[in-house]
Amino acid sequence: MKPWKDLFRIHILERGLNYYEEGCVTSLEQTSIGYTAVVEGTDDYEVGIEICADQVYDMTCTCPYAAEGKYCKHMAAVLYKIEEGEPDTKMPGNYLQKVQEQNKELQDIIAGIPIEELQEIVFSQASSDDFLYNRIMTKYAPITPRHMIRLKKQVNDIGYHYSDRGGFVDYYHATDYTDALNTLLNENIPLLLEKNYRMEAFELVNCVFYEIGNRDMDDSDGSISFVVDNCYEYWQTILHECNDEEKETMFQWFQDHQEKNYVVDYLEDYISDFLMNEFHDEEMLRKKLHMLDEKITKFQKENYSGDSYSSYYGMVNNITARICLMEELNYSKQEIRDYRQKYRNFSEIRKMEIQEYLTDKKYEEAIAVLKESKKLDANQPGLVAEYSQQLIQIYEKRNMQKEYAEELQYQVFGCMQDNLKYIVKLKKLCSETEWEEQRERFLKDETSSWIRYEFLVEEELFARLFREIQKNNSVYELDQYEKVLKKHLPNEVRDMYVRYVKNEAVQTADRKAYKYLMSYLKKITKYPDGEKIARDIAECWKQDYKRRPAMMDELRKAGF
Repeated sequence: MKPWKDLFRIHILERGLNYYEEGCVTSLEQTSIGYTAVVEGTDDYEVGIEICADQVYDMTCTCPYAAEGKYCKHMAAVLYKIEEGEPDTKMPGNYLQKVQEQNKELQDIIAGIPIEELQEIVFSQASSDDFLYNRIMTKYAPITPRHMIRLKKQVNDIGYHYSDRGGFVDYYHATDYTDALNTLLNENIPLLLEKNYRMEAFELVNCVFYEIGNRDMDDSDGSISFVVDNCYEYWQTILHECNDEEKETMFQWFQDHQEKNYVVDYLEDYISDFLMNEFHDEEMLRKKLHMLDEKITKFQKENYSGDSYSSYYGMVNNITARICLMEELNYSKQEIRDYRQKYRNFSEIRKMEIQEYLTDKKYEEAIAVLKESKKLDANQPGLVAEYSQQLIQIYEKRNMQKEYAEELQYQVFGCMQDNLKYIVKLKKLCSETEWEEQRERFLKDETSSWIRYEFLVEEELFARLFREIQKNNSVYELDQYEKVLKKHLPNEVRDMYVRYVKNEAVQTADRKAYKYLMSYLKKITKYPDGEKIARDIAECWKQDYKRRPAMMDELRKAGF
């Protein structure tokens, strides 16, 4: 393609590159006029790129930003994907070159301004621009409480500027809002740390975290995470540079703010995670241990109901965190085992026990706990399947053939299957006659429901697969298995598509649906006698639906 990056604003281009590099572009397909793709995120958006003469001619996206007629980051991500592997595709191209040229021109002009005039210009601008004023003062002046108030006011001003009267930041302003907060952090925190104002830097990061953590906004593109992740990284940097007294101050702040509704609930995890993961002085580790003991005791007395939800989201995280702290504080293995023993009713604790046995190659002990866990967690099928899979792995590794075969039987017929892995293993243990019996048993069992069609393909039972699809009358399922069925049952597949287009034509009433219908009519032409059958259908439609101009137009475009 010819250069396309000039079509986008630079920050939109950068966001599109992020989406591309994170692998968010899926289902990329080439069409007769360009490409279609899906860009995954908080929501999935469908993107269409129309290309004419190697140049981007038109673009569409189902996101709200594109609905206003703007070129969005999802479009940019798809274009990066289309150009994947070509040289220099990840650079902003001509746009960046133009910006660099303009900046060079500006630098040359500034270099020629007399110092007195330049100072006057800067003073005049800074007097009326709080952002510039704060940047100059942070860089060149001592940091006073008054200056910190101005910096915090700047944070509040960003929230006020990008929100509506109700304080809400909508989708169209969310990116600019979060970019402004990150810019404030990136311009001020390094300067404060360079001048050894560590607690002031910590105070400013907390102010930004509070702003983003309490601002009502549309976070469809996940931009909140860009700010809070930046805050977390600056917390780490500040902590690394702190002296012991300052570390204690930071520790106390995180301890005080982890459960006080300081920010919206899911962002409280950032505070708890930092507190648990980042302070490693022995005294602080022991404080965290005591803190967790208080939480566990309180939860036992007030909240623990014994159900799985309460177990996992209430106590188990605190218990596992305490065990990790015990390991970091060099508690003996026996002390840790004794502590775990008190909470073996939790599956997560038993998983830790199993892993320790496997690491120490104590396979008999691991097997015993896995068998016990299958019984204790019998009401949780997913966990039971996981335990069974671990047992299969151990039995296979230890060459315990009888136990291996029995556990495979249990896994295949007692647990829901989402792939063919264990069925293939079971088949290898069976004679041809035994396998025919096992196969039929599996097909009748509900554990086959998720992979039934995949299994029929693996067993080359194509006629049976087609009958089941036909029984469900699902053209979507037929599309999924068309490639393999077309080889073995071309006439039957063709006839099912014919029935589908005829039935759909009766109830279809808009252009988009007509386009979809034409794609199936074209599909029919690829089958035996399909060209004639498709044209006969088209001729019937021209007679029966001649008062549908959109349908007639789509028939013409499709070559009928």
